[in-house]
Amino acid sequence: MDSGPDNGTEPFVLGPDESRGAAGGPWRTRVRGVDTGGLLVIGEAEMPPMSSGPSLHVHTREDEASFVIEGVLTVVLGTVPFDVPAGGVAWLPRGVPHTFANLTREPVRVLGMIVPGGLEGMFVEQSAYFRSLQGPLDPSVVDEIGQRYGVTVVGPPVAIPTR
Repeated sequence: MDSGPDNGTEPFVLGPDESRGAAGGPWRTRVRGVDTGGLLVIGEAEMPPMSSGPSLHVHTREDEASFVIEGVLTVVLGTVPFDVPAGGVAWLPRGVPHTFANLTREPVRVLGMIVPGGLEGMFVEQSAYFRSLQGPLDPSVVDEIGQRYGVTVVGPPVAIPTR
């Protein structure tokens, strides 16, 4: 199959359960930056009911878009929370502190797009760290991995209510 006209990438098609990248916790990289000439990463996240995402953080290199496939995702931009229902989109530009959580009793599925590519390496490293754990998670290790990719933690994750 011929490569694309401008960026030397090869066309491909993936089935629903296929991926060109590794899983990393709830995140599964479906399309890597290397697959798109560095332009884009596409991934999918599944969050169980009443679960928090990452700590409040800022990207210096990437912009993100999150399309909610199923459920209601709570996205915090700066200090303001937004409930994004299925079919909704959250735009998370670089430089804006953000985090997310599933504060409902139903699962949430999200399609994530990150531009430009490269951040998928962070997910691979963090996933390897999570798999190696013999005890509690050390947030400083997760922060250190993120900093190598231009991601800085600036606050806590969303607190999950104990109702």
